[in-house]
Amino acid sequence: MSAKAQILKELAEYHFNSLEEALKGLDEKEAMYKPTEESNNIEWIVNHLCRISNTAIPRIIKGDPNYKPSGWLDDYKDRHYSIQKYMEDLAMGKGATLDGIGKLTDAQLEEEIPLWGGTKKRKVGLFAYIGEIIHHKGQIAYIRGTVKRFTAKDPNFLADC
Repeated sequence: MSAKAQILKELAEYHFNSLEEALKGLDEKEAMYKPTEESNNIEWIVNHLCRISNTAIPRIIKGDPNYKPSGWLDDYKDRHYSIQKYMEDLAMGKGATLDGIGKLTDAQLEEEIPLWGGTKKRKVGLFAYIGEIIHHKGQIAYIRGTVKRFTAKDPNFLADC
């Protein structure tokens, strides 16, 4: 494995593991809580992360902007799934991401591929989407921390939401 790919793989693995930790013990009620009406809830964020890890990152790895895993629904983003299903999909995306990054060569990381309105180096796309995992894990941590503090003051907080 390329040394550069190894570093990217370790970075992605670290943040997927951190995301899994941030989601431990999440239930449906907490997943649907929104700090403001305009905010995304955790369920939306996790759905988004499932799409990133199962389609967006593998598309970059493969250099195929139309790739989707077998059985992946075109309307995944418009559906509601159980927390268990999301966790399974995240695990599948994590596996595909880590496996795919681990197979990339230095030349492939530097290769220009179709991305966002033109072509960019494959590694730029990977940097961006690994950054998405980091960013959204932070959003989840913020929401869960807020719920924890409100629930400490009022054990029925989520019942009122």
